[in-house]
Amino acid sequence: MSDNKYIIPKTNQTPLVEFDTLNGTLSMHGKMVPENPIDFFEKVTQSVDDYLKTNPAKLEINVRLDYFNTVSSKMLSKFFRKVTTEHKPTLNWFYEKDDVELKEAGEDYSQILNYPINVIELDEE
Repeated sequence: MSDNKYIIPKTNQTPLVEFDTLNGTLSMHGKMVPENPIDFFEKVTQSVDDYLKTNPAKLEINVRLDYFNTVSSKMLSKFFRKVTTEHKPTLNWFYEKDDVELKEAGEDYSQILNYPINVIELDEE
């Protein structure tokens, strides 16, 4: 971890997590089926909490998951709720063009949280 980048490397069960504290951007990309989801999310939440103490107005969260399980879905919801309760981050939810389930998941989070989430379609690579 450098001074302005916090990275959790991608594994078969967890997405690549990059938190650029210089620009205030947190990105998650990949598959999310962690063996220990509480540990995984605690690391992410702690780094975001630490950052928000000194930068309360500048946070962008970019989520681009290929797949996530039910437990991860609940943990994501809890994480989103925590950051949107006290702060107003930009939330971007990316999905592949034909992935209706992931598109709907982003829309569902927005409704559940009663918070705007940018649900963004990606052209297939």
